[in-house]
Amino acid sequence: MAGSLAQFLGALTGVLRAAGLDGFARLVSAIDATARVEPAAAPARLAACRFWDEALRVAHGPLAAPVGVLGPSLSWTQNPNYRRQPPDPGFLDHYGYAVIARPGDGPPALVTEPRVALGVLLLGPHTHYPVHAHPAVEVYVTLTGGEWWRDDGPWRQQPAGAAVYHAPNVRHAMRAGAEPLLAVYVWSGDLATHARLVS
Repeated sequence: MAGSLAQFLGALTGVLRAAGLDGFARLVSAIDATARVEPAAAPARLAACRFWDEALRVAHGPLAAPVGVLGPSLSWTQNPNYRRQPPDPGFLDHYGYAVIARPGDGPPALVTEPRVALGVLLLGPHTHYPVHAHPAVEVYVTLTGGEWWRDDGPWRQQPAGAAVYHAPNVRHAMRAGAEPLLAVYVWSGDLATHARLVS
């Protein structure tokens, strides 16, 4: 697993550097792929995982293959704020994320890293992830197409391979089209505070 993880981290570092996100690139390149978290008995799955294979089929770019290799080891979870109060009745069946690196305690992850939270977001087709915000600085690297919104809009179609940056507490949202939305996220700064839905 360490070799596959190192390959993914190297590819992500390259994408972030190419996008001019050198600070994020430095954080990702410093992750020790051998700093394993004790593995769970079996990776957790969610209803949204039924879209995983389709998402990989339509994914492009240098992260698509490395993410696919990591797939069987990923354990899926959901924001506890959304589990308590789902934004709509079907949202939780079409949304999930898997943690690759994180500090300290939290959802199952592949490695421990105190300065960054990193993982994969999956949305089913036609799923709207409504307006939310968090104090962490965030960048998404898209593996599939989708629409993204920030602050006062407008919605923008982002192709696979785009880097989408969110400053702390900026309001943002995303939505999948006819195909699932798959993206890698990287957080820095306040890693302990979960995103909250905002109006």
